[in-house]
Amino acid sequence: MKLLKKVLITVGREYGSGGRAIAEGLGRDLNIPVFDKNMIAIIAKKNGYDEDTLTSSDERLSNPFFDPYSPYGLDTGAISERLFLAQADIIKEQADKGSAIFVGRCANDVLRKYDDVVSIFIYAPKNDRIKRIMSIEKIEDPLAADKIVRRTDKARRSYYQFYTDKKWGSTEDMDLMLDSSKLGIEGTTGLIEDYLIRLGYVEN
Repeated sequence: MKLLKKVLITVGREYGSGGRAIAEGLGRDLNIPVFDKNMIAIIAKKNGYDEDTLTSSDERLSNPFFDPYSPYGLDTGAISERLFLAQADIIKEQADKGSAIFVGRCANDVLRKYDDVVSIFIYAPKNDRIKRIMSIEKIEDPLAADKIVRRTDKARRSYYQFYTDKKWGSTEDMDLMLDSSKLGIEGTTGLIEDYLIRLGYVEN
């Protein structure tokens, strides 16, 4: 596939829906970078922070009773709050450079003033997501997988709604809302690419 002009793609996702895999597939097909958890490594390396400490706070709100203040220089706010700001800076920096795909991290709201943004939300029925998580994470107990799905979705919902003042998983500011269980990961990726072709960003 050939990219015809700059495009910034944001991918919100329910846990277990395959949103990250879809974003990675888009990145490979369009030959553009995908930014997800790799932003943690960029921030840690750039600022000398502990990567594991940052990872534990990724896409989670600070808890004033349990979240420690960082011993690595994040002394002007809780780790998760500072991490959100650092990730937002990376998102904008990369958006200024050229086409890119951003997974989660409120990217659709961070880029709300940018042109050529295509915002997508990937969801799927809970049972399908549980099965996917059980397969990927090698979890044998469906109840344990269900707990992880519920906990992760709750954390992402709280995080998104706190920083954007918008409802997570709603149609607000979204161009596409797709159930990945209908066409699978590859089929959903292909559907998004067809959409980008129709918008004039890509040619087959």
